[in-house]
Amino acid sequence: VGAALPVDVLTYEEKTLSAILRVISSGLVKLWSALTLMGFYQNRRCAFRVLQASPFLLALSGNSRDLVL
Repeated sequence: VGAALPVDVLTYEEKTLSAILRVISSGLVKLWSALTLMGFYQNRRCAFRVLQASPFLLALSGNSRDLVL
């Protein structure tokens, strides 16, 4: 409330309740803080877990730890 931050939802999977969000680098801390402080949505408890963060969208397409050479 009181500030706006443009955030794009690039993908959302209803099955796993996971999403890929895009925000400008200067807004990352604000977004992360907002997700951390949000404990309820529509009178239901909620929590967010950040699995990956990257300045490069392509880096989010795969996991280098799963890479088989």
